[in-house]
Amino acid sequence: MLERLGIDAEQEQVYEHVLTHPGRTAAEVAQELGGADLDALVAKGLLRVDSGRYSAVPPALTLQGLLDARQLELDRAAARVRELERLHSAAPYGALPAPVEVVPGHQAHDYLMAIHRATRSEVRAFETPPYVKPISVEDAQPVAAAIQHGVAHRIVYSRAAVDEQGLDTLLVTLSVGEQARVTGDVPMRLAIYDDRIATLPAVTGTRTDEGLLVVRPSALLDALIALFERVWASALPLTLTAEEPVEAAEAEDRILIALLSAGMSDQAIARQLGISLRTVGRRIQRVQNGLHAQTRFQAGVAVGLARPGAVPGPR
Repeated sequence: MLERLGIDAEQEQVYEHVLTHPGRTAAEVAQELGGADLDALVAKGLLRVDSGRYSAVPPALTLQGLLDARQLELDRAAARVRELERLHSAAPYGALPAPVEVVPGHQAHDYLMAIHRATRSEVRAFETPPYVKPISVEDAQPVAAAIQHGVAHRIVYSRAAVDEQGLDTLLVTLSVGEQARVTGDVPMRLAIYDDRIATLPAVTGTRTDEGLLVVRPSALLDALIALFERVWASALPLTLTAEEPVEAAEAEDRILIALLSAGMSDQAIARQLGISLRTVGRRIQRVQNGLHAQTRFQAGVAVGLARPGAVPGPR
């Protein structure tokens, strides 16, 4: 855990042991740990030795000093990055990269990951197949981590994307604050990062490993941002989680209504929930009865008029 400070796992273990068992000799520490290079830790300033007995330098003195030194290095590096960015922005237009770059397919994944890691404010995206490979829960973890670190995500899913990604994958990001909406179809697969860069497949309807377009600040980027906002405004909210704990039956109804609102067919809903078509029909009827609604449309309206996320039970 302290490798970034130049302390490997074995040295960290030895330091912790001496910290909690002060006054041991080298032979005693070696016997207790099965061997230990105490002199290396003395050289690093982590241990002291007096009359052949070792004690740990308090963490606030030694480790905090290492942290402060590393933070100073990072601050200097960050300042240099800002300076280089300023020089880049001030460069003559002819010296700047073209507004659109074509990235070969075999480089697309690493390129996309690098852009996502550099994003600090917001990601906006259209999600739709085809994908390079089936989307898994593990694939959603980096997005969830970015959201938890303060990077907002607004995503418009096509119905095909909801069906292909599945509830388990969608819930990974929705449960930590992703704002999601759904529509029948989206114009293209698209991602916009911090209003400064956008990516999309080189050819609409193809996978990113067949070629990626990277759009930098330009009239084209402005148009893509405006397109996203227009589609976002007309798409339906996709809410699969509750703000407060709810009963299992209510949670099931909430997901069912969200999928219905997304325009998913009964067959797709059955596939996502892992239940039969007959069970889907029964649950839809239960929701309608609880809302005093004669049709699915009336049920959706009733939920929309209730408090956010509410699914009233039978009365």
